[in-house]
Amino acid sequence: MLEANQRRRRHEASHKCDECGQTFTAIFSLRRHAQSHTGVRPFVCSIPGCRQAFFNQSDCRRHEKSTKRHKGLSHTVSVSP
Repeated sequence: MLEANQRRRRHEASHKCDECGQTFTAIFSLRRHAQSHTGVRPFVCSIPGCRQAFFNQSDCRRHEKSTKRHKGLSHTVSVSP
């Protein structure tokens, strides 16, 4: 997958993660990625019965909008954009 990322890039990836070596074109992306190494997942799915947690809000929102991930659970929570 990393090779595919390299081919899609328009700018040189000059920011490198000290933990895993993954590279990024923007410092913001590196900082967001670094959160994944902490193990802290403060954003929890708001669908009743689902306890999935995420390290960033955008991943949590995308998950909450997915009805196939919540089969058998009440999917009545409206997620604002």
